[in-house]
Amino acid sequence: MNMGFMQVADTARSTVKQLRRTYRTVYVVGYSVGATTAWLCGTEPGLVDAFVAYYGSRIRDYLDKQPKCPSLLLFPKQETSFNVDELISKLRVQDNADVRKCDGLHGFADPQNKYYSEVASRQAFDDTICFFSNISKSLSD
Repeated sequence: MNMGFMQVADTARSTVKQLRRTYRTVYVVGYSVGATTAWLCGTEPGLVDAFVAYYGSRIRDYLDKQPKCPSLLLFPKQETSFNVDELISKLRVQDNADVRKCDGLHGFADPQNKYYSEVASRQAFDDTICFFSNISKSLSD
């Protein structure tokens, strides 16, 4: 089954809207396809409070959309299908986008992936926790 990102994002939006009925604050973390889905959800005003996207390579197809909430975008040092530095330079001018390049390849945070890097994964995880902690503090002020 081949679903486009917009269909996946629609399903995620529906789920997040259901979560919003119960939870005051909603954060999203996505990896790869999920990262691009998080990006698409984060571009809808009021849907999520913040999101983290790990190696969302297809975000490059949605640069016409801007995050409406704080976002942390974690990219590998290189990708085979596009120039990471070029994408990062385009994303860094976006509002609400904290963009970082990690010392690893696509899949660096997945222990089941051949490109898993314990060091890069730990740093990205620490960055994620710090990011959400700072967002939580700012929301409670």
